[in-house]
Amino acid sequence: MTEYPLAPLARVRKLREDAAETEYAAARAALLEASEKSAARAKALEDYILWRQEEEERRYQSIMRKDMSRKDLDEFKAGLGELRDRESSLAEELALAQKAEEDALKAQEQALEKLRRARKETEKISAHKEIWLAEEAREAERREDLEMEEFSKKKQEEVPHE
Repeated sequence: MTEYPLAPLARVRKLREDAAETEYAAARAALLEASEKSAARAKALEDYILWRQEEEERRYQSIMRKDMSRKDLDEFKAGLGELRDRESSLAEELALAQKAEEDALKAQEQALEKLRRARKETEKISAHKEIWLAEEAREAERREDLEMEEFSKKKQEEVPHE
């Protein structure tokens, strides 16, 4: 039987499909990692907000009914400002992590679409190959039938007639 004429194209399409599967798997892993990082940042911010509120309350309680110099009061306010700055910092980190998660989701969706297209192209060539194989089988059967007819005719010609 002859080799499928589009075999090189079929191999290329299979390689592309395999590459798309690898890319999709990597995109899924990146999305999982980005989601975990985003969730961790959200939890860290939530925990920090609760802690900061308690810490501010504790600090206020520690200075209640105490005489403080202007310098000490400024340092106290600066300390509270630092706590809020840290919260802002954590909120920024969360926003960046959420953006990275969105980007990873888009990348996964694109990789999935690429994989679907690659599989469709591979399926097309596979369907064509099946049709070609069926036609080849019919053609081989037809040739066998012709050979049998020729063989039968030669046998009949070789037998002497009475």
